[in-house]
Amino acid sequence: MHPHTFPHASRDRGLVLLVLALLAAVLPLGGAAHAASSGPGPVRVRAAAPRTLLIGQSTRTAWDDYTSFADAPAGGSVYYEVASGDWVGPGHAAYAGFLADRGDTVQIGISWKDNPPGFPGGDDSAKAARSRQVTQELADGKWADRFTRLTDFIDAHPRATFLLRLDYEVSSHYHCTDATCSSYKGAFARIRSLIEDRIHQDNVRFVFHPVRGEYEALYPGDAVTDEIGVSVFAHELCMPIRDTGGYLYNGTPPDNYDIGALQCRNAYIGTDTHGNPAAVWKNWDYDGNVLKMMKFAQDHGKKMVVSESGLMNLTADGADTGGLEPVRGAEWTRRLFGLLDYRGPIPNLPGTYDLSDVITTVTYIDLDFRYGWDGIDDGSFDFPPDSTWFADGRLSRYTDARTTFCRGLAERGFTTGCRA
Repeated sequence: MHPHTFPHASRDRGLVLLVLALLAAVLPLGGAAHAASSGPGPVRVRAAAPRTLLIGQSTRTAWDDYTSFADAPAGGSVYYEVASGDWVGPGHAAYAGFLADRGDTVQIGISWKDNPPGFPGGDDSAKAARSRQVTQELADGKWADRFTRLTDFIDAHPRATFLLRLDYEVSSHYHCTDATCSSYKGAFARIRSLIEDRIHQDNVRFVFHPVRGEYEALYPGDAVTDEIGVSVFAHELCMPIRDTGGYLYNGTPPDNYDIGALQCRNAYIGTDTHGNPAAVWKNWDYDGNVLKMMKFAQDHGKKMVVSESGLMNLTADGADTGGLEPVRGAEWTRRLFGLLDYRGPIPNLPGTYDLSDVITTVTYIDLDFRYGWDGIDDGSFDFPPDSTWFADGRLSRYTDARTTFCRGLAERGFTTGCRA
């Protein structure tokens, strides 16, 4: 239920030059399917439908904080696990019921990697191995009884809309038994078929939510995938993560990360003064794999869901245990909404791309992570001060970040907004 460090695009100059050489031989510049034509820059294209905002990931705590200054969002997010065949906890069950009773959108992460059924215990390597086995077992039709409570819940709420993530932040490490990843692709298709056979209304959409570096390898296919999910925390927006004693950057400074600008450094394929393909180095607000995933979704005719997003610890705290990001929090928010309207080049590719119609749903967690994934103050911190997750992401605690967030909702066409 929490994000991990994902594989990121290589920024090795030698690799970029190799890509240039290969593409120069096989691709005309600007020949990609969704690249903008030559001449004036790409025309802005709005999403066909208004964008929707989901709040939270575990309990109603986030909803209550967010609605203290804003109108009710379109829904929220919770988790369900295969191991017990039940919601991850009572807070998840209560929040799911609250949202579904309202007829809202309920995003449900159906997980087996965190707690694989039949796992006897052990380290992460052992857990990952069991998770891979369970993935194949799901593809073979095992554990079907663990979905009964979920399908009964969906069936009892025909007015609600359900976005079902068939596990979240899926990866080869937890879900693939071989290089083809037929295990996860098979599990996705089998679970979809199982759920569709049991419910009596068309109010479910199935979401493929990979780690940002493996979207293509694990893709279950167009026929069974309705939408594609992505997590957006710090490195996805090229923001630094503060961990005890130092910073974690999305790239190695100075060649691949600009510490002063807080931006990634990478090259796209442009042209030199003679019109030939050439590596053009620039600073970026966005991880290359996120942009490539957006293009992948667009190429496959799929919309995207920011299935998880929230503030992490972006600056050194020192003796301060408040967990706030008064400066970088506003920049983080600006970049989040900028991603929704992205138009421009993509690292290691030729041409420019209009991706402004791809992301149609955003989930903002809006919790105080200092107290763990439920964000409930129980009198003690769940994470050490100045560590990665020692951050208060409640927008009610901010001024600039909240103002930027509210402006983003208005400018990017969301169905909900903030109160004056």
